[in-house]
Amino acid sequence: MTTRSTTPRTETGGLVDAPALHFERLSDHQRQGRSCCWCSGTPDDRFPVRILRAAGVRLYACTPCAGMYGVPAVETGQ
Repeated sequence: MTTRSTTPRTETGGLVDAPALHFERLSDHQRQGRSCCWCSGTPDDRFPVRILRAAGVRLYACTPCAGMYGVPAVETGQ
């Protein structure tokens, strides 16, 4: 008997194998959304990272990190 393999599903907006984010380790640029929250590269505002919900914290991912960790794109200019 054979079984079909299935791809694990993440909940909506769930990140896949993303490194943990620790607020105290983020730079001011990362906290203000001016650097990617994982690699400090150029962030893309289409990829907000909604892990930390502290006031004044806007985390964004760059395009490569968003692709690696499954950050969903959102419409900009709202």
